Amino acid sequence: MNSPDIVEAALTRAWSVYLLIHSGIDENDARRTNLQRFIQQRCDAGETDTELLAVEGLKFLKSLEGPAED
Repeated sequence: MNSPDIVEAALTRAWSVYLLIHSGIDENDARRTNLQRFIQQRCDAGETDTELLAVEGLKFLKSLEGPAED
């Protein structure tokens, strides 16, 4: 699988899971672009495991939410 395919597979998986968890978010939300950029950077750094990239992407999206409120 080449780099664009790896990025697209990881992006699709992570974003679809995120949308399932956060039902009020638009499919074209700006976070998707940030996620794509993050996954691309990780792939460029040598990561090729789509599952790991998707999990890292979900962690990245979670970090954008800020600290959890009690």
